[in-house]
Amino acid sequence: MEPKRSLVRMPKALASEPRKKLTVGELVKKLCQSIGLASVILAMNYGDLLGGGADVRMHVPFRLTGIVAAQLMDIVLLGVVLWAILVPLSRTKMYPWVKLVLAVVVPPYLIWRMQTLIPFVDENGLAPIILAVWAAVLLLLLLRFRRAYGWVLKVGDAVGIFFATWAVFSAVSLLWVMRWKPGPQRIDAAWEVTAQPPREHPRLVWVVFDELSYDQVFEHRAHDLVLPNFDALKQMSTVFTNVQPVGYKTVKIVPSLLTGKVVDDYRFRFNNSFVVHEEGVRGWQPVDGSNSIFGDAKSAGWRTAAVGWYNPYCTIYGSAIDDCYFMNLDRIDGLMSQKDTFVKNTWSPLEQMVRGIRAPAKADRKGCNYDVKQRLSTDQDLEKQWTQVLKTDQADFVFLHLSVPHSPNVWSRMQDDYTQICHSSYLDNLALADRDLGQMLAMLESSPR
Repeated sequence: MEPKRSLVRMPKALASEPRKKLTVGELVKKLCQSIGLASVILAMNYGDLLGGGADVRMHVPFRLTGIVAAQLMDIVLLGVVLWAILVPLSRTKMYPWVKLVLAVVVPPYLIWRMQTLIPFVDENGLAPIILAVWAAVLLLLLLRFRRAYGWVLKVGDAVGIFFATWAVFSAVSLLWVMRWKPGPQRIDAAWEVTAQPPREHPRLVWVVFDELSYDQVFEHRAHDLVLPNFDALKQMSTVFTNVQPVGYKTVKIVPSLLTGKVVDDYRFRFNNSFVVHEEGVRGWQPVDGSNSIFGDAKSAGWRTAAVGWYNPYCTIYGSAIDDCYFMNLDRIDGLMSQKDTFVKNTWSPLEQMVRGIRAPAKADRKGCNYDVKQRLSTDQDLEKQWTQVLKTDQADFVFLHLSVPHSPNVWSRMQDDYTQICHSSYLDNLALADRDLGQMLAMLESSPR
């Protein structure tokens, strides 16, 4: 006897007859929902710009107009593509199945896109498990609890309206950030453009190697890491032990270092003013050049100079710095850079999104390589600037904040040269920091000051 065969059919209430022609209102509704879904899918690319984007604005030297325009274009392009696919399908008999596929795929995909914000998902690789469980639940509802399944689809339709609202909020926030004008990225002193007599004033140079490991450099160094310049510096230095860091974030540590007050919170306002909350003090305190070590140096008759990464030195402390330069070309989320063209900034995140679906490992590699190239551009630009400041030998107090050995790693000890691909380690960047220190010491020791 032949075994009976069973076939899973779409419930009659959810399928069968051809779809009617959509009205203009329905077309607009689907377009808004599609753009809303696109804005959520791409939210990880522009989330730091929402609410004024203070953290991004504080660390970029140029306007964000091109970045914002590219982000908005990505949302519109992806939304229109989704709309152009869904509208024809909505007029066919297979549309109920399309909605089932969307209901199965979209929630887990959004969780996967935002997994860096959900630690337990990111660390334990739960995205595939969530997808499987969610798909099983929906199929169970479809086969056994059809009314509940219909409610789920109605909830999904309502969520689409919420997504459209999110898209409007995102667009308004991005357009607001587009209005922002950065403070000065550089201040050129007179001695940089006109000949000056040699200075006789003693010179003081502060150097911040960002994320330098004292343990690796001076105490428990890797057996294959050679740092001759740090070793030489240690022999002529006073070493302080049992020192506790004032904080763990550059945005708090550097203001603490420059003002002498322990900063535990900060605000970078839309007009580029900088205020901090000092430990044990009520209220917010404004910070500028006058209440920093640069102001102290100026009051004592010293010439001041700063070359820095990440923090906007010329904007915040510029009133007390004679010669200043600030640079940070690190990418904006979504493989975007301030110096890339509008077309490239529009295309790269969309290409990366598709690559992330087809080949996640390749996408991660691409993103890492992009990080390395951007940081290398920053590091080489800063090196050019601090070399000029030290060679000119006109500033009496010089503050240098370097982007090494902070990751991404841009040096290869095997090649004894810079690298533009993601294959080196933190130890390689420590070797680069030692190389930079050697160049500085050579220039400083050649000066009679």
